[in-house]
Amino acid sequence: MQNALDKSLIQVMRDAKLISENEHQRMLEEIEEAGVSMEEVLSKQVNPKVLELAKKSLEYGVGCIQLEDIVSEPETVEKIPASFAYRNKIVPIRLEDDTLTVAMADVLDVMLIDEIRLVAECDSVEPVLADETDIEETIIRFYGKTIGAILSEGIKGPVGAVSTAGRETIEDYGIDEKDLSQDPTVINAVDQMIIDATRMGASDIHIEPFPNEVKIRFRIDGILEDQPQPPPHLQAAITSRVKIMAGMNVAERRRPQDGKISRQLASVGNRHIDLRVSTVPTVATYLGESVVLRILDRRSIELGLAELGLMDAHLEMFYRMIRKPHGIILATGPTGSGKTTTLYACLKEINTPEVKIITIEDPVEYELEGVNQIQVNPNIDFTFADGLRHILRQDPDKVLVGEIRDYETAEMAIHTSLTGHIVFSTLHTNDAPSAITRLIDMNIEPYLVASTLEGIIAQRLARRVCKHCCEMYHPDSREVQDFFGKQAGELDPNLMIPRAVGCKECRERGYRGRVGIFEVILMTERLRDMTLERASASHIRRVAMQLGMKTLREDGWKKIVDGYTTMEEIVRLTQEDEFDVGEVV
Repeated sequence: MQNALDKSLIQVMRDAKLISENEHQRMLEEIEEAGVSMEEVLSKQVNPKVLELAKKSLEYGVGCIQLEDIVSEPETVEKIPASFAYRNKIVPIRLEDDTLTVAMADVLDVMLIDEIRLVAECDSVEPVLADETDIEETIIRFYGKTIGAILSEGIKGPVGAVSTAGRETIEDYGIDEKDLSQDPTVINAVDQMIIDATRMGASDIHIEPFPNEVKIRFRIDGILEDQPQPPPHLQAAITSRVKIMAGMNVAERRRPQDGKISRQLASVGNRHIDLRVSTVPTVATYLGESVVLRILDRRSIELGLAELGLMDAHLEMFYRMIRKPHGIILATGPTGSGKTTTLYACLKEINTPEVKIITIEDPVEYELEGVNQIQVNPNIDFTFADGLRHILRQDPDKVLVGEIRDYETAEMAIHTSLTGHIVFSTLHTNDAPSAITRLIDMNIEPYLVASTLEGIIAQRLARRVCKHCCEMYHPDSREVQDFFGKQAGELDPNLMIPRAVGCKECRERGYRGRVGIFEVILMTERLRDMTLERASASHIRRVAMQLGMKTLREDGWKKIVDGYTTMEEIVRLTQEDEFDVGEVV
């Protein structure tokens, strides 16, 4: 009986073209000749997602389909409105003799099947089983990406309603904004926007009002990418919906506001994400508010130092820094360069039952197990400096200060380190040596900087080249000369490095994911002496390089040679090293 079931399963896969005729024949021969079970053969040779689809098809007694190669037929697609397809996760794939074949993830939903028949105005509906992720991707391929299509189909304003500013608004339609923000179509669209951004690996969602359009952009691997636009008249409803979700004051449009959203996304691997929401009014009040949602994926705080992309030498320096009994360790770099993730990874390494760790942040982005976290609140004059004063009475061993922004915070951080604590913090500078001069520019005495600063980390996040489509090539000497400038050495004739191309897996970007590049300084007696002498950042940089510091560009070159990223990406993120301190190629 089991063998018959196995052959039925493989037959289902062949009929649905989940496997080719050659694969089908090869599997049957392997079963007969080797005497192994079909389950064993399938588990080795078939994608688990495809195998699961075939099993469900056999269990439910309905056909199944892979949607990757299905072509959109306009007459068929027009039978189902975009908003209905998005909301119910269905794809119309064939129309014959007034029978509509529809791909569904739940073919047992008879009420939905009946509703599809009514919406499509056809005699009958034939459901076929498809993977839910494939359905969502095909809907985007057939109708255009989510939010614009959902809103365009779901809510339409009256023809010719235009405000005196030349822009349609919901006031022109006589619709209350708060009521419209509760419309199921708007709710579904905003939810789907968050799901799409999370699935695509975005770090931020931007909703930006302009005179003739509303732009929605996702920041993916550090680069903003346009998404389909919703109708301009629904901008206020979308903003209001986001503000309601974030617990903000919907009626307040003149002042910036901050809020937070927490979501469990069942359709994205049941992932739990937090979204930090910021709204600011734009110059022209009729345009509304600019909204940015920072996606805080809790998986990122599970990274240890070894997973950040550190070379062996840098990893050793990190471990030496975080084991110091006291002093200050600074992470520097622009916004979005991964400083917080790096410092959290440091805390994870030293978080043991014998150690008390307290953080003071603005805001607290991730909740860390076993760590006391405090959020500053400028509205009640509770600042970083004020928090640090009170932290010292809590008997901590290690302290993290979200950011050193001013003299008062810097002074308290130094005082904390002088009283026998290790202090982690961030600072906005372009490279590691500039952190020293930045503290002195804040009016911190050089002797205090020299005696407390133990290590500096500068970092960037470079996009990883897609492993599915990248090409390996031998760079010419001119490329390397432009990359290294004065430091270019002799080029290895066997050197092969990756180049971005673009494919379905990376959505034609050529890149997928990111890897850190680092510049690390461990303070030495010579660097402390230069700090006391108020040496310039360029002088400190030259000496640090002579002492063995690998610059961001040098570390980037190592990541290129190891196949992580491309030369173009490192050039985009770093500046050419100006000092001739020896060959690096």
